[in-house]
Amino acid sequence: MKIHPKELVKMIDVSMLQSVNTETDIQYLIEKTKKYQFICAFALPCYSQTLVEAFKDEDIMVGAPIGFPTGAELTKVKVFQAKTLYDIGCDEFDMVMNVGWLKSKQFGKVAKDIQAVYQTIVEKPLKVIVEAMYLTDDELTDACKIVMNSGAEFIKTGTGWASKPTEIRHVEIMAKAIQGRIKMKAAGGIRDYETLCKMHDMGVSRFGVSLSSGIKIVEEANSEQ
Repeated sequence: MKIHPKELVKMIDVSMLQSVNTETDIQYLIEKTKKYQFICAFALPCYSQTLVEAFKDEDIMVGAPIGFPTGAELTKVKVFQAKTLYDIGCDEFDMVMNVGWLKSKQFGKVAKDIQAVYQTIVEKPLKVIVEAMYLTDDELTDACKIVMNSGAEFIKTGTGWASKPTEIRHVEIMAKAIQGRIKMKAAGGIRDYETLCKMHDMGVSRFGVSLSSGIKIVEEANSEQ
């Protein structure tokens, strides 16, 4: 089903999360996010304060990347980062699951890592990134079960830093595993309106894309109205 552009922008989180992004890049992110009214914007933590100040009078949220992009930091480091960005004023928190622990079947450690961040940000939404493209089908199902029971609001497919993109089959596996008990966010290699609409039909309610892809997708949607 095609999504109207006004609804579409309220599903898209745009980002500039490369280590080479400059202050000029972030100002461009701010400008375009305001122009298109995307629901949320992400930048690396050193720019989070800039985003919070830029959007304080806008209906735009600031996202906080936690444990980005590896997920392999010590839990107390993730907690410190989450608390710091919470205090700055970030609205939503996208944390990377410890993929190595999951693949090692250390499910208890994975769960405690997520829950520690969840408890730190109190009432604010948590999205847990599982890096689906690195997981077997069974591992992805295990990840879904852990995230469902963690308190997180969303399970998210990827960081966008992986060498492979999020695929339709990843969303299929996740949708089957969660049965609507938690929301889904798709991110990582989603660059066109058609793919986004297909994933939305499968139950994805939020999308994480680069700023350039977000603009491209919205312009494609506008051209089809």
